[in-house]
Amino acid sequence: MEKKTKVNVRIFNNDYTLVGVESAEYINKVCFTVDKKMREIAANPALKPLKISVLTSINICDEYYKTKYMLDRANEELKKCRDELNELRAGCKALEEENRFFKEEMQSYRRNDRS
Repeated sequence: MEKKTKVNVRIFNNDYTLVGVESAEYINKVCFTVDKKMREIAANPALKPLKISVLTSINICDEYYKTKYMLDRANEELKKCRDELNELRAGCKALEEENRFFKEEMQSYRRNDRS
């Protein structure tokens, strides 16, 4: 069983006790980011805490999906590069075999010329 980390944090003037398997540093970093985002959105004084929370969730989810999209595209590009690399390696191996064949042919001709 994984060791649990218990951390007391303050987000948007509310105290929470969080328990997770991540490090206290990581949990604090996540909570700091949420608090910071909430305070940015709260710059609009007309918003009540519930709306601030919902808008913060939407903003963070938007950032998540955009980041995931970029990661998925990068992984697709990486796969294409790996496939291309494997094709190039196969081509290189074929050329090395062809080169070896021609070297042997050339040596054979040279031996026959000496005879």
